[in-house]
Amino acid sequence: MMEFTILALPARQVIEPFVERACLPNPSTSDNLYRFGYRIVGTETVVAAIEIPAGLLEEAVSSSLMLTCRLTPDGDVIPELSFEHGRASPTSPTGIWVESSPLDQLIRATLTPQNLHLEEATTANLSTLLQRLEDSASLVRDELAGRVEEPKYRNAKV
Repeated sequence: MMEFTILALPARQVIEPFVERACLPNPSTSDNLYRFGYRIVGTETVVAAIEIPAGLLEEAVSSSLMLTCRLTPDGDVIPELSFEHGRASPTSPTGIWVESSPLDQLIRATLTPQNLHLEEATTANLSTLLQRLEDSASLVRDELAGRVEEPKYRNAKV
């Protein structure tokens, strides 16, 4: 269900775009609406508007979202959502594309000269990153040292 509203304007009226959640007259209606349109600046007078069911809008937006992460120069992992227009529907149950990246790729991307400049990375930031990486590598080494080597003939055909 989409409704349109159009109002004739007197000359030289300044209008502005708006988006709002529409208040439904019947609270038992299960689908909420969003109203997109234009109104006269400084007033609540709507010039043109369209109401779109929230479910339809949320599905359209979430089907184009991609979840990735980036690494800061001091070693923090930051999740990021980006809008990828024109993507086919994802197969994940959340409706959001999830892109994995190997750790070494994140580190390379973090240490590009352009990224370090944009992030205003300091020597202290990079020292913190190095210490976190060394601590992480030490944890992996300790785990590997505690493991017993699995027999190599396990998957061999007899």
